[in-house]
Amino acid sequence: MEEKRRRGHQPGVPNPNGGRKATGLKRVSFSVSCQPEELEELRKLVAASGKTTSRFLLDLAFGR
Repeated sequence: MEEKRRRGHQPGVPNPNGGRKATGLKRVSFSVSCQPEELEELRKLVAASGKTTSRFLLDLAFGR
């Protein structure tokens, strides 16, 4: 019996968009070093805000 080709994610095949919707916007990433206690506190603040870590830090940095 012939296998049907499926659209969408296929196990073992990486998503060319990295699992994100194509927005046309270029994104970059960077690392931040901190103490374990600071990371724990940051994660609590992020969770309480309802934002992603990236959005939380960007909003904080830009005074939003």
